[in-house]
Amino acid sequence: MEILLPQVLTQIVGFLLLLWLLRRYAWGPLLQTLEDRRSQIANEQSEIAASKEGVRQLQQEYEAKMHEIKKEALLKVQEAILEGQKVAREITTSARKEADALLEKGKENISREMGLAKIQLRNEVAELVIATAAKVIRKELDAERNKELVLQYMDELN
Repeated sequence: MEILLPQVLTQIVGFLLLLWLLRRYAWGPLLQTLEDRRSQIANEQSEIAASKEGVRQLQQEYEAKMHEIKKEALLKVQEAILEGQKVAREITTSARKEADALLEKGKENISREMGLAKIQLRNEVAELVIATAAKVIRKELDAERNKELVLQYMDELN
């Protein structure tokens, strides 16, 4: 194998020409494409980092809102408990007042009934005394005088 100088020179010139053409027309656009891709990747990474920060902030806001909602719910439950206790106290007080009123009314009814019973008993005792006295005296006294004596006797008893 013999090295042919014109062929080697032609190949060197062709190679150099190819390098010059590639550098002039292909290398620049290729480097520009690589630079554009690098910039795009860097931008996407920045966007991802910003998105992560946004997600982190949203998560913190969500947790803060959930905490606030839990506090409000707890306050409402406590308010409902207090309101229930207040209503229970009001019901108890009202029931106690009604019971006292019924008891007082019952006492008044009993007192009135006792008064009526005393009057009725007094009248019956007077009639019994009159009847008994009439039997004892056997009509010596008239009915008017007899009733006066019985009433006088009843007044003395009181």
